[in-house]
Amino acid sequence: MDNQAWADRIIKRFDASFRHRWELFDQQIKIHLNKNTTWLDLGCGDNASVAEFASLARYAVGADLIRVERVHLPFVQADIRHLPFADQSVDLITLRFVVEHFQSGQDYFNELHRVLKPKGRVIFVTTNIWSPFIFLPRLLLPYKLKHFMITRIFKVHDEDIFPTYHKVNSKRAVNKISGFRTVRFEYVSDLNYTRKWMFLIFLSWHLLTKWLRLKSLRTNILAVLEKDV
Repeated sequence: MDNQAWADRIIKRFDASFRHRWELFDQQIKIHLNKNTTWLDLGCGDNASVAEFASLARYAVGADLIRVERVHLPFVQADIRHLPFADQSVDLITLRFVVEHFQSGQDYFNELHRVLKPKGRVIFVTTNIWSPFIFLPRLLLPYKLKHFMITRIFKVHDEDIFPTYHKVNSKRAVNKISGFRTVRFEYVSDLNYTRKWMFLIFLSWHLLTKWLRLKSLRTNILAVLEKDV
């Protein structure tokens, strides 16, 4: 039995209602897509989300600063701060673990605001700065040690690791983003399958935050913002 099948059995036993962060994020994408939607997925990597859900939209395109070797089309190589799209041309923007890398949160969201149509929406999932799994390493560990842990323990490739700034990684910071109102905000858990002992640690923390009503300390946040007219 592989790690995922083993972990899924344990999850069903202790919290049958649990849904993974990517399931919740994908659900929000599908809710917001229809045949009139122009959708832009930023920080898209290989553009797998657009490849999977483009048929639900009128038009969908992925954009990233770096073009990977095998990227699904349509794809545009671009800096999020300088998007090659006209003013008010997009209905929906999505970002999967991208906003934690924003060096200045408002500057980036100003550009999203520019390309979004009135009432256009932004959906993003990112890390929660108030989770001890996020703020303690950030506070106590030097960058080289964190880099080593990410590559060796979480098995993340060097080219997929970027500096993090956590400018909009709390509920308060999200609600303060100018030009947008918060439509949805929730704390979600990350249950990593990479190693069994790691999965058990994250599952224990998830259950503890549920039983003690400490959801604000979960590892990730999912937010939906709407552009102010």
